[in-house]
Amino acid sequence: MSAYQAAGDRMSALDAAFLYLERSGQLLHVAGIYTVEGRLDFEQLMRDLDARLHLIPRYTQRVVPVPLSLAHPTWEPDPAFDIHHHVLSHTLKPPGDDAQLAKLAARIFAQPLTRARPLWEVHLIDGYRGDRSALVCKVHHCMIDGVSGVQILNVMFDPSPKPAPVPRPEVVLEAPPLPSSSTRLIRGARHTVMGGLHTARAVANLLRKPRRALAEIGAATDAVMELGRIVLGPKPSTPFNGHVGVLRNLTWTGFSLNQVKAIKNRLGGTVNDVILATITAALRAYLVGHGHRPDRMELRAMVPVNVRSPNEHLKLGNRVSMMMAPLPIGILDPVERLHQVRTAMALLKESGQAGRMNRMIELIDVLPPTLQRVVAQLQMAAAPINTICTNVPGPPVSIYVQGKRLGTLAPLVPLAQGVGLAFAILSYASIA
Repeated sequence: MSAYQAAGDRMSALDAAFLYLERSGQLLHVAGIYTVEGRLDFEQLMRDLDARLHLIPRYTQRVVPVPLSLAHPTWEPDPAFDIHHHVLSHTLKPPGDDAQLAKLAARIFAQPLTRARPLWEVHLIDGYRGDRSALVCKVHHCMIDGVSGVQILNVMFDPSPKPAPVPRPEVVLEAPPLPSSSTRLIRGARHTVMGGLHTARAVANLLRKPRRALAEIGAATDAVMELGRIVLGPKPSTPFNGHVGVLRNLTWTGFSLNQVKAIKNRLGGTVNDVILATITAALRAYLVGHGHRPDRMELRAMVPVNVRSPNEHLKLGNRVSMMMAPLPIGILDPVERLHQVRTAMALLKESGQAGRMNRMIELIDVLPPTLQRVVAQLQMAAAPINTICTNVPGPPVSIYVQGKRLGTLAPLVPLAQGVGLAFAILSYASIA
C-alpha cells in the first residue's frame, strides 16, 4: 500500500504552463528508454515500484483543476490509485532490435497521459535483443524537469545489484475523497486573493525603499526587453521547423563522456559547449544532405538552465530558466566551430540572459491565472527557435533493477509546435 502526503499542493505558474500549453502535436511529457542487461519480471516490477511510491508521493497524486480557472490546479491524492494503470507490458517480435524498440517507444511517447490519474507510466518491454528487457518511463513535464527526473531515477532503481531494503513508510494513510467543486472554487479564490494581497504588500514595501524599487523596476524592464529581443530575433527556415504532427521518430546513440572532457580540456570551454558544437555539426551535415546551403547560416537552440538550489533535492516540479544559444552551422572547421560556440555561450552567461528569463517567469507568476495561460501560449507561439538542446548530468555510476544493470539511458523530450527536432543528452556512468 502507498503512503499519501497532504492534499492541496498548488502548482507553480511554470508547472501549470506545461498543462495549459498541451495540445495535439504538442504533448508535454518527458520519457526515457532504458535497456536492461537481462530480463525483468513484470509482477516484481510492480511490487518494487509500489513499495517506493511513498518516497515520491507526487506519483500517487492527480491534477485537480479549479473551476473558472481562478487559480492553478492542485495536486490531490488519487483515491482510486491503482498501480496496474501505470505499469504496463509489451513484447517485441524477434529479433527485438533497437529499430523495433524505437518504433514501439515512439508509439508510447505519442500517446497522451490521462489527467484522470497520476501523470506517469512505466512500460516493460520484453523480447529486446532476444532475452532482454527494456523500460520506457513516461512522466508529465508539469511534475519534473531534467534534474528532478534524474533524482527520481535514483529512487526507482538501485545503486547496486544487491541493495539494502527500501524503508517502509512510517504511516500509511488512506487517500481522502477529492475536494468538491465548491471547495476547490473557494480555495482557489482565497489563494488568488491572498496572492494579490502579497503582491500589493511587496510593492508597498518597495516604495518605501526607492533604491531597491528602482533596482527591481530595472530588473523587470531588463527581463521584458530580453523577451522582446528573443521574440524579434531571426529564425532561419529549416525542414524541421514546420507543422508538428502527433507521430514521433526516435533515435539514440552513445559516446564517451571522457572523450568529451578531453576535447574541452584541450580546446577550452565546457562539456555543454562541446556537445552544442557536435549538434551544430550534425545539423550542418543534415541540411547539406537535404540540399540546403548552410553557409553563413546560424540556427538558434533553446537550452534549459537549471536554477534549482542544493536544498531542493527530491523537490519535484520545474526549476529551470533558459538561454537561446546560437548554433553556427555555417562554419565548416570543427575547431573554429567550437570556438564560436564557446564564445557565444560565455557571452550569454555574462549577459545574465538566463537570470532575466527566470525573472520573466517570476513576473508572469503575479498575473491572474487566466492571463498567465494567455501569456504562456503567446510566448510559446512567438519563440523563434529552431531546435531544443538539453543536457542533464545523469547517474555517475551504474544503476540496477531486479539486480540487473541498466545498459542504455536514452532521454526523450517533448516538441513544440513549429519545432520538430530536439536533442536530449543524459550522462550515465561515463557515457553520454
